[in-house]
Amino acid sequence: MPKQFSHTTSARRSSVIYSSSVGKGGLFTPADFIPGEESERVFNELEAEEDARLARVQEDLEAGVLDETAVQEEEEQQEEEPRYQSLMGENNELIRPASLQTRRVSGGVRGASAPPQSSQGYGAIPGGGAGGRPQSRRRRSSSYNKILLDEERDLLIDNKLLKKSHRLSKSQLLMDEFYSNVEGLEGGDDEDDLVVNVWEEALEQGKEISTSYKREAQVISFNALPLIFTFVLQNSLSLASIFSVSHLGTKELGGVTLGSMTANITGLAAIQGLCTCLDTLCSQAYGAKNYHLVGLLVQRCAAITIIAFIPVLYIWWFWSESILALMIPERELCHLAAQYLKVTAFGVPGFILFECGKRFLQCQGIFHASTIVLFVCAPLNALMNYLFVWNKFIGIGYLGAPLSVAINYWLMATGLLVYTVFTKHAETPLKCWTGFIKRHQVFKNWEKMLNLALPGIIMVEAEFLGFEILTIFASHISTAALGAQSIVATIASFAYQVPFSISVSTSTRVANLVGASLYKSCVVSCKISLLLSFACSSFNIFIIYYFRHGLAAMFSSEQDVVELVVSTLPLLSFMQLFDAFNASTAGCLRGQGRQKIGGYINLFAFYCVGVPMAYFLTFHRGFGIAGLWLGIICALIIMSMCQGYAVFHGDWGRIMHAAKVRNAEGGN
Repeated sequence: MPKQFSHTTSARRSSVIYSSSVGKGGLFTPADFIPGEESERVFNELEAEEDARLARVQEDLEAGVLDETAVQEEEEQQEEEPRYQSLMGENNELIRPASLQTRRVSGGVRGASAPPQSSQGYGAIPGGGAGGRPQSRRRRSSSYNKILLDEERDLLIDNKLLKKSHRLSKSQLLMDEFYSNVEGLEGGDDEDDLVVNVWEEALEQGKEISTSYKREAQVISFNALPLIFTFVLQNSLSLASIFSVSHLGTKELGGVTLGSMTANITGLAAIQGLCTCLDTLCSQAYGAKNYHLVGLLVQRCAAITIIAFIPVLYIWWFWSESILALMIPERELCHLAAQYLKVTAFGVPGFILFECGKRFLQCQGIFHASTIVLFVCAPLNALMNYLFVWNKFIGIGYLGAPLSVAINYWLMATGLLVYTVFTKHAETPLKCWTGFIKRHQVFKNWEKMLNLALPGIIMVEAEFLGFEILTIFASHISTAALGAQSIVATIASFAYQVPFSISVSTSTRVANLVGASLYKSCVVSCKISLLLSFACSSFNIFIIYYFRHGLAAMFSSEQDVVELVVSTLPLLSFMQLFDAFNASTAGCLRGQGRQKIGGYINLFAFYCVGVPMAYFLTFHRGFGIAGLWLGIICALIIMSMCQGYAVFHGDWGRIMHAAKVRNAEGGN
């Protein structure tokens, strides 16, 4: 079974979660808790429904009801063989259950293999199988990501299995006797083909391929850099609203904080959770070359989500102020938050279309589209916040912030639409769009899709709800405390982007090493990840602590808010160490394929330790908002220690065996 590197960070670079939450989720994903058997059952039922539809079309053809030419054109589009590129990458490493191995042959669900897909994507390479050396084991290098080939080449050169020819500027084999064992080079005149084949031969012969601390530091840092850029852009979307409103006054800052909190909990988080069912179903439909079903599923999910949120939007418009007043003591804050929700409501359909459209493209292996959209929309969002909040000609003050949010939702959805229609991508995304579905198709199989989406809703809500609970706690202290809490949380979220990028880069690197059964190199990579996390946390500590007065003044001109922020930032700087370690160890667990362990540790530590401790210290010991952050620090210490123990005291034999099982499931 081939053990090529197959993970990239492409999906994470494109996985935009646009909201104004100051929570720091994303370490673990909803499908970590989705039973694979349930996903397989739902997809099989949906595909069987599509087979029945095709059978009815055939009957209509025979009866002369339909035009045969039109049907043939549709069939040719759906039968078109895609270039292999798709379901490798971190999108699948994080979302696809291992047992999702649905097969489709000639319009039916049968026992033949679909394109291989493995849980966590380890070694998910086509070809290969049990029982000897298959003819198709050697792959052309065009099947692989160039960055991953470079990583393999560097390791082969480091281990003296390849050498660099300065005359030819080509990687060549170092030992003739090893060269004689490498098959499949006759048709491969490309250097990359040589790397692919030598890598597989070395692993098959059991040659030890080790790495160094320097090499792992280079790889993880190199892969983390574009992630930092993307995540900072993502974070700037929420930062712009907080920053533009914070100088209007303490009450306005509190209002936008409560408004965005309510929008996240009751709207955006649930929308993202609902759309997680597409991560699994659309990827499977595309892998089975059932392209028509991809478009059908996306439209059905969009319809379900929009209809489900009609009553939510009604509540936002007419009941939000009364409901918030039951939890928030300050009535004016409730009024401002309700105004925020009313304006934001106009952008929710755009947000739904963006989330569905993003998954429509990602299931086809097009991961960078939403990053391109973000690159355009993030600066526009900052500009709109300035114009609508502060500009003396068109500015409308406080309501300019939610107006910018609503417009930006629609701009992001429009951006994806423009990309889909006009892209020059090698794989035309429109092949999965065969037109709008009929009315009776919209309302089918809702229960099945909702059952699959339920774990996603729970997990995303859990990530959002944690920090939003602390916001509610802060609102019961004072209006100034609420504003200060919002500012500190925004700074914390911004500082988190660097360790989170290292975490994602680590998970892909460890996943590739696990897939190649190089456990010693995995340990080295995990250790380097911790060292890099320590370095970036030290930088964050320095910036937050020594520039705390400037940071506080940058966000607010209210003296009481500034003083609260300044007094809390030293705690936040101390928290950076454990925040970074938590992110790093979570990335290691993801790479090992043990996401559930980290997910359960996070949920337990935050909700069973962090939140209760924050409440106790804040309201029973009089610590104020400092008590909120002390509670979070306690939770992060537990997360870091437990996850670190799980990473370095895990049974590597079982971890490698589990990866081999996933490889076998993908190749058989």
